[in-house]
Amino acid sequence: MAAMPRDAYGLPVSTASPDALATYDRAVRALLGWQADALDLFQTATAHDPGLALAHAGAAVCLFLEERFAETRVATEAARTAVDGQSERERRHVDALTLWTSGKVDEAAQAMRAHLADFPRDAMLLQRLYYVFFWQGRFPDMLEVTSAMLPSYPGDSFVLGMHAFALEEADRCEEATRAAEAALALNPRDAWGVHALAHALYESADFDAGITRLPPAIHPCRGLNWFRNHLLWHLALLHFARGDYARVAAMSRTVFERAPSSIAGDLHDSISLLWRMELAGRPMGERWRPFTAIARERMNRQGLSFHVAHVAMALVGGGDWPGAQQHLGMVRERAPRDRTGLVGEVLVPLVEGVHAFAGGDYARTVEQLEPLRPRIVELGGSRAQRDVFHDTLFEACFRSGDAERAGRFLAERIARRPDHVWRTRAV
Repeated sequence: MAAMPRDAYGLPVSTASPDALATYDRAVRALLGWQADALDLFQTATAHDPGLALAHAGAAVCLFLEERFAETRVATEAARTAVDGQSERERRHVDALTLWTSGKVDEAAQAMRAHLADFPRDAMLLQRLYYVFFWQGRFPDMLEVTSAMLPSYPGDSFVLGMHAFALEEADRCEEATRAAEAALALNPRDAWGVHALAHALYESADFDAGITRLPPAIHPCRGLNWFRNHLLWHLALLHFARGDYARVAAMSRTVFERAPSSIAGDLHDSISLLWRMELAGRPMGERWRPFTAIARERMNRQGLSFHVAHVAMALVGGGDWPGAQQHLGMVRERAPRDRTGLVGEVLVPLVEGVHAFAGGDYARTVEQLEPLRPRIVELGGSRAQRDVFHDTLFEACFRSGDAERAGRFLAERIARRPDHVWRTRAV
């Protein structure tokens, strides 16, 4: 009996088509590397072999990430149908991924963890589990899983880059920098490795080094999807931290405002950059308009609390108070149905605090946001991304004349990372 074909990570694949397998391997690498052609590659693999369940599942993942939910359901069912009778590894792989594409996140995470215990080199599942943890604010779990999996991936930049970012989120920035540099030495096109390096330099307050090192690190990362803009957002944050506000405003226009995007990742970055400029005392005025319009269209996208909070920012930032109130009403209605309590206990008061800040009621902002500080992490997003919520509270303390809180928060903030906006702020 002929040996079963193996993928690039040495795992069994049920296919008789060498072209399907080679294309599938390219698709997995593209997904791991944030390449724009990952979906096309998975779909090409299924064209070579319609029975390649793994490729149908990969396509479902890509479609879900693009919010093409009707097509996601079709690809999900195709994967489940095709995998019947295939190897245990493939059945469990497809089961875990299609639980996730069907919105059963907690069940998917459990299935992924169990699967990786038996098949640690299933890199696509490792990446999905990692991002489930990311959006649940479970950063110790991210570090635990990358630490456990790293020995199974010698010479693999993608997993090393994931580990580097998990180290940074654990405030182990020197280790994170070394790991990111090692990942990029293995693969200069590893976008997540570049991302981990950007985070580590930023959180180390090594702003000058970040501004020098990031552009040449981004340059080799060709063919990326929206994630290329996210890397440029990190470069803008480094300029913001230095107080180069004119440069930040110009980058915002070039990267985000020239062609406003409704892709969730792009939208978060666009909105938070404008909001940070407002916090720094630089009103953005009409520049909010396209993002407020996009936010108005996305008010019913309630699945990710981090996204909901940014939609709220865009609505009030652009002065759409009727839309903002409608949106807040939708969030409040959702709260009783949320079994985790996150929506009612964190997201509702956060959105109310954002509204209060935009409306100039800074004392109310402090009242709403201060109790949330320990739980903001549950919204997901990185430390750098979550700062926009914490910094809104800090700025509200200054604007409300609350000198005691402002002084306390200022000292804490500067001790962590002395951004120009806070280093030059007088109590």
